Amino acid sequence: MLRAVLNDFRLWGGVSLITTRDVRLAGFSLCADRVVNLHREEYLRTLNDLVADVDAVLVIAPESNGVLARLSALVEERGRLLLGSSAEGVSVAGDKWDCFRRFSENNLPTPRTWRLSCAEALTAAEEIGFPLVVKPIDGVGCEGVSIASDSSSLRMALDLLHPWPESILLQPYLSGTHASVSLLVSETGVLPLSLNEQVLSVGVPFLYRGGTVPLDHMQRDSAFEYAERAVSLAPGLRGYVGVDMLLTERESYTIEINPRLTTSYVGLRQVIDINLAEAIWRACCDCVLPQKIILSGTASFDNNEEFGADGLA
Repeated sequence: MLRAVLNDFRLWGGVSLITTRDVRLAGFSLCADRVVNLHREEYLRTLNDLVADVDAVLVIAPESNGVLARLSALVEERGRLLLGSSAEGVSVAGDKWDCFRRFSENNLPTPRTWRLSCAEALTAAEEIGFPLVVKPIDGVGCEGVSIASDSSSLRMALDLLHPWPESILLQPYLSGTHASVSLLVSETGVLPLSLNEQVLSVGVPFLYRGGTVPLDHMQRDSAFEYAERAVSLAPGLRGYVGVDMLLTERESYTIEINPRLTTSYVGLRQVIDINLAEAIWRACCDCVLPQKIILSGTASFDNNEEFGADGLA
């Protein structure tokens, strides 16, 4: 993903590029004017120094354990343009329980959700009824997500979360098409870009395999509508945002918001008639969204493109 977005910025030609790269990936080539290798023990100091020397920052990181929110706050504290969601927006969208409550309160179709301790989940599951989806409060790419068909598989799912977190989420398992909507968000508007298929292996745990852009589905229009409404419920979302959906013949269920670049970027950039990196810049810097977009053909992508060489672009 990092390589893809750097290439798009290079094709646009509107900026000079500095990017970071984990020192363990020193052989990973990146299209940038300057590549800074990050060492674990000097990570934050190096990032602070880099942010002080640039005009704008695109953070590519997972929201797990507050990582994306902390890095976004670092950029905001230094007064630099953030080419993505604010730290507040990331914190709200990255909390799956908070998202469920906002969706429910605003009449967005979403699976019923229970927030429980792991011990409570073991006793409550029988009353709620199997099969159930077990998931952590935050996480990316199906991280920590499992299906429990009975008490034995529920315990297996919880054991994967060891040490047990303070609380987890339980949802009824719904059969349908796993999908996402990619959107561009500015301070003044929201533009759905594409409906994307997500390829998942459902089990203990779920495995995210990648996907295809675009997805042709009868619920496309409602998915766009609900995704647009969903991002309006979280303050401070900007730039490229994804909304995970579960589509059936009759309904579009809103699952969660991804307040960041998602893997679908890699496929979408191949079929869309605009430069996505430039569009992100204009959405965040100028509050301008494209007037019209055209998608041509299809493109598939896999989970190896998720974060690439983690860092800042």
